[in-house]
Amino acid sequence: MHAPAFDYDAVTRDMPEARVKRGENYADKGWVSLVDVSPAAVLAHVLGEQGIAYVVEVSAADGSDGRCTCKDFEENRLRCKHVVAAIRTVLDADAATLDDAAERLPRLLDQLEMEERDDCDALVERARRDPALLRELEGAAEAEG
Repeated sequence: MHAPAFDYDAVTRDMPEARVKRGENYADKGWVSLVDVSPAAVLAHVLGEQGIAYVVEVSAADGSDGRCTCKDFEENRLRCKHVVAAIRTVLDADAATLDDAAERLPRLLDQLEMEERDDCDALVERARRDPALLRELEGAAEAEG
């Protein structure tokens, strides 16, 4: 599995140093949950200091095609600390971690299909954007497995 070849210097260029450091701190603390990783893009749920999980998507190597559900990003369209945390996590991840992230949603879909649910695809799509739902569905799958 190959992740996007992020250019960390380009991502963090022109960002306030404090914002970059906070993002790096989030990554170091393990507050980033990689949800989906492909050669083209990364989807992650990043826990913030207030306990809120934000959804981060990045597909451009310089972070210019990135999105986050945090207030800072929504109001200012700035690369935020959550984007930094997600990219840093991907860059620091080993191959096994990236492979696991790439298989996370397909594994969940397989589990839901084994339960013969009619809403499998819709649930997985919602879980991509809802960190609490993803944890709930994965927890249920682990309890049954």
